[in-house]
Amino acid sequence: MAELAKTNNAKVGEELDLEIQTINDNMQKLADELGVSLDEIGQNTGNENQNELGENKMTQTPYLNTKKAGSDFYNILENSTKKDVVNNWKENLKKNGVTITDETLRLPKVISEEVQTTLTNTNAVYPLFRVTNMGALIVSSSFESNDEAQVHVEGTEKKVQAATLTVDSIEPQMIYKLQQISEKAKRLTSNYEQLHSMIIKELTQMIVNKVVDLALVEGNGKNGFKAIATDDRAKFVKHITGVTTLVDGIEDAADFVRSLAGVKNLIVTTEQRKAILKELRSLPGNEHTRIKNDDAEIASEVGVDKLIVYTGTKALKPTVLVTDAYHVDMGDLTRVEAFEWKTNENAILIESLSAGHVEKMNGAADITITTE
Repeated sequence: MAELAKTNNAKVGEELDLEIQTINDNMQKLADELGVSLDEIGQNTGNENQNELGENKMTQTPYLNTKKAGSDFYNILENSTKKDVVNNWKENLKKNGVTITDETLRLPKVISEEVQTTLTNTNAVYPLFRVTNMGALIVSSSFESNDEAQVHVEGTEKKVQAATLTVDSIEPQMIYKLQQISEKAKRLTSNYEQLHSMIIKELTQMIVNKVVDLALVEGNGKNGFKAIATDDRAKFVKHITGVTTLVDGIEDAADFVRSLAGVKNLIVTTEQRKAILKELRSLPGNEHTRIKNDDAEIASEVGVDKLIVYTGTKALKPTVLVTDAYHVDMGDLTRVEAFEWKTNENAILIESLSAGHVEKMNGAADITITTE
């Protein structure tokens, strides 16, 4: 009997050892998934102190950096009215341990990073603007005096000199993109990850492209923007005419903006770029020196710092713009308030209250070629 008891105890002991090992393995697997050590789990068990990203003292992934945060946001967006989206998202953040420290509610990282990438990297013209996110009336002022400073000789009277203060303002208007999503697409997508790229990249891209078109060509002063092409303020924008070649016109435009500090950018279409290169190669003296098909070399030849290719569809004239001379103010597309789900249309809306105009004198010029 003693031998049998010994055998049974040994068997039970082996089973306990195996069970403990299984538990340890599972704990290690969980720790690996969380990206923490077992020691950290032991040290932080029951510790609920968290920072504003929902992190506790374990070095786990913050909620806003997870894929789940992205899908949670889209679910809340789809199932909330416009006025309830912010409050519902705020409650969701609290539930997931994110402390709200200000009124700017954070979007999931996967969404905000897509928005920022689209804003800065997908349209070469947009980064040339000075962009602010006040969402309000743009008011610019310029001070001008044509009289030079004088030398005061003792015993003579100082002469009052004339000066002009010009104040210019433009009312913002809403730019939006409303994209319908078919029921079939929704049914085929178990979560929003497949729709995510379209929602963020396409919608944000369309808004960025519209801002560029309004700034360069379409702005009429009533749609929130005053375009370079239609700006009639001679001290701010010069419309070069009476030239028969692109090269001459661009050099004249470069002369106009030269007095303003900053990078001088030539904005042209692909076809205009080809025409400029052809002109440069055919100039006297270049018969035996081939101008490289290189943006930097073309820019240098015509007296500007950079060449930017406009990829839109509007009828753009070759334009020279100094970086930051054109001011764009638009609502922040990384805020929750920029998004809305239109239930009746089964569509997602992204919108931004926006305005823009050239705010620096000698900031821009465009060229109209006279054909013989």
